[in-house]
Amino acid sequence: MNCVNSAISFIKDAQIILEEAYYSQERHQYHRVVRKCQEASELAIKGLFKYFSIEYPKAHILGRTIRKKLVNLNILSDDELEKIIYYCDSLAFERETSFYGTNDGISAAELYDIDDAKKAITYSQFIIETVIKSIKIEKNY
Repeated sequence: MNCVNSAISFIKDAQIILEEAYYSQERHQYHRVVRKCQEASELAIKGLFKYFSIEYPKAHILGRTIRKKLVNLNILSDDELEKIIYYCDSLAFERETSFYGTNDGISAAELYDIDDAKKAITYSQFIIETVIKSIKIEKNY
């Protein structure tokens, strides 16, 4: 599988995972929405890296890498770049808590509400749509 096909596969997976986030929101599983949006966003960004044959870290917090590797490609406006960095890292910082809750015994389900879910979806939608627009592939959802 070449880089372009691999990238498109990542981005399509990101779209499917975002659909799973919508399903979780309908079921009031807001912590799962945050988890799924983080996963979808990370895959979309890594798909963008793959599309341009850019090495990326096997990590969840990608803001620094995004800034370092994508700024010179001129595929994103400054505003888009800054939003993607902020949204991607904001979701990544919630990743562990949305999976496991807190060390003092508060479950992930107790920590997140509809507003958190809506914000996560907004962030993830923006990232995925911007990535799709940047490499001009079709949107699935």
